[in-house]
Amino acid sequence: MNQYSYFKTPPAEFPPRILGCETISANAFQPDPDPDYIVQRFLFPGEVSMFAGPSNLGKSAIVASIAAHVAMGRDFCGMRVSRAAILYVAAEAAKGVLKRAYPFLSQRSAKAAAFAVLDMAVDLSNQQEVQRFATDAANFRDYHGCENLMIVFDTLNLCMGDGDENSSRDTGRVLANATYLAKTTNAHVLIVHHMGASETSRPRGSTTLTANVDTGFTLHKADDTQPDGTVFIRVHKQREDEKPAPMAFQIKGFEIGKNRHGERTTVPWAVPFRPDSSLVEESPTKASKKAGPTISTLRAKDLLRVLTELHKQDGGEWHKPKEIGQMSGEPFNSIRGNADTMRKKVRAALDALLAEGRIEESGKGVRLRSGGAKTTDQSAQGPLH
Repeated sequence: MNQYSYFKTPPAEFPPRILGCETISANAFQPDPDPDYIVQRFLFPGEVSMFAGPSNLGKSAIVASIAAHVAMGRDFCGMRVSRAAILYVAAEAAKGVLKRAYPFLSQRSAKAAAFAVLDMAVDLSNQQEVQRFATDAANFRDYHGCENLMIVFDTLNLCMGDGDENSSRDTGRVLANATYLAKTTNAHVLIVHHMGASETSRPRGSTTLTANVDTGFTLHKADDTQPDGTVFIRVHKQREDEKPAPMAFQIKGFEIGKNRHGERTTVPWAVPFRPDSSLVEESPTKASKKAGPTISTLRAKDLLRVLTELHKQDGGEWHKPKEIGQMSGEPFNSIRGNADTMRKKVRAALDALLAEGRIEESGKGVRLRSGGAKTTDQSAQGPLH
């Protein structure tokens, strides 16, 4: 046998594994023109992002605004949103996060939104702890009946144990574990961090914090020509898509009542500028169509999700169709501005669920059918309008 005889070995039926892993054929790969997203062109499932900004400029308020829109399935800054369960790890100030989410989640339309705050730190430098957290996070997502999940860690320096944010080894380990968490749960993992006192274009600490994330964005104060409290976020890194335009917000006070002295009490409120603002995306890119469930099926599924969540909260109270429509998610966004069309499509989706025996209806409203049995409610009085 000469030194080249191994080239004459008959080819195997399947390509050989490399270090135990299958290879991916590049010439057979077809990019997806309509990839899944959490926020279109901005945040994607299975990926990690880093949001950095100066202290006291509104980082947590903006993250709470993003998370609330995602939990409710409502378009954000002119970009489409896929509804997701929100698990917010508030290592710094859980009550502060709850206050900043309150202006959005106090609305009746947010009653069925899956948004939970964890008042503790999770050590992203500890692989075993991250593995346990991944299992619990997936269970949290499934409990709320969501296909998507978004996990926020606020802030990095409190979620890396004894690690040093200036060490490329420590930050590399943290981001490797965050990537593991994103991949195993198919979640988007958003990490909140600070900027340095003299560095306003990237996160404080090791350059690994910029290099090893899929999406990186930073918070900046607008110039004096803008209204008071105006800030904007700029995406400086986007691995999977073109960068969206800067997104502007005004940090306002949202009144929650009066204190014992009769004085007005407020909580921070990050209000996105309208979509036609010069600082935000004017309109989202139209997504290519691909095979999948019909819009009618998606709407029925979304209302079933709302009724399931309400059943967990109230144990089976009746709810009017209009109330349920107000809590609906992204499948209804395109018709939400037309009250008559919205009423008809909500009614059609509820009728589909009634026909399947998934819900029951009476003169008091509709609710999830206990046990899923297809029996007729004796108190039913026909469709509600």
